[in-house]
Formats: sequence, structure tokens, C-alpha cells
Amino acid sequence: MNDNTINKKAFGKRLRDAREKYGYTQAELAEEVGVSQNFLGDIERGIKLPSLNKLIALSNVLKLSLDTMFAESLDNIISETGEIYYTDRQLAIMNSVIKAINDNFK
Repeated sequence: MNDNTINKKAFGKRLRDAREKYGYTQAELAEEVGVSQNFLGDIERGIKLPSLNKLIALSNVLKLSLDTMFAESLDNIISETGEIYYTDRQLAIMNSVIKAINDNFK
């Protein structure tokens, strides 16, 4: 993972929210995925990121898809090409706004 494109704080918050939703303590989740409680705490505070294997384990235990886990932590604009890229969530919101506008002007 490239630390320059991932907002570790946003990722950590998403992980903590999911952990709390399913009622896991940090110690329980850490044991379930095979990391130390301190490491999990560092992830949740936005200090560190998990390895790919641990990321997949977290995804499976917390029943979160990888795109959901990273939805608010990845940069959506790739500046090299000058084009703007949108997440699926952003596109869905834009489509619903456009539909509402069209429905009001028929």
C-alpha cells in the first residue's frame, strides 16, 4: 500500500466503527486476525496500515468489502492525467441528484 494515497486516519476510523458495530473489543479483533492489540490500536488511530493478508482477514471478520473499507480514505483525483475519477458512491449520488432535477423539470 502506498502511504501517500491512503488517508490512514479515515481508514482507521472506518475500521474502528465496524469493530464497534459488531461488538468486538480491540483485544478480541486483534486475536481473531492475528495481530497485537497495540498494532490494531495503531491502525485505528491512523498511525499504521495492515499488510494485505491482515487487511483481507479484517475484511472477512468485519464483513466489509475492501472498497467499503477504503471508500473515504483514498484520493479520488488522479492529477497526472488531469481527469477526475469518482468512486461508485460519488457516481450514485450524482445520478440521484440528476434524476431528481430531471423529475422536477418534466
